[in-house]
Amino acid sequence: MALLKAAGMVLALAIGLAGPALAQISSEGGPIYINSERTESLERERRVLLTGNVDIRQGDARLRADRVTIHFAAREGAAGAAGASIAGGFGQIERIVAEGSVYYVTPELKAKGDRGVYELANDTIVMTGNVALMRDRDVAEGERLRMEIANRRTTLEGGSGRARMVIDPSSSP
Repeated sequence: MALLKAAGMVLALAIGLAGPALAQISSEGGPIYINSERTESLERERRVLLTGNVDIRQGDARLRADRVTIHFAAREGAAGAAGASIAGGFGQIERIVAEGSVYYVTPELKAKGDRGVYELANDTIVMTGNVALMRDRDVAEGERLRMEIANRRTTLEGGSGRARMVIDPSSSP
């Protein structure tokens, strides 16, 4: 029990010392609430591992998965020996990798897949493996989904099969 509390405090410190984490799971921004069965902070590798029923919420968005790894960029000018950061700071979030029964839900859409990766550098989410995207009553299924957030561009690939879609013209715009 004490170990779980300590791990939770390490994660809170890691995120708190990270400075402005520009990676967002919600367009609203705001605090990010994280729940998981296990939290492990790998400071030298600038990663936080979350395992077991991971549930991340921010604003009106929710990310659920079996495992999530949060990768942090190195803080400029804060590298110590062997590249470890000084004073426990991580830097900005640069990538979030979710694996195993991944669900991403906002008021506008629901997406699911076996793996999801959010890259801050190009503001994209890529989901792979039995992907489904639902907006209102429209449904698209395939093997690889790429969402370019800023460009509002979505690409769905069928992989070894074909991409499938059901579009309901009567659903709201």
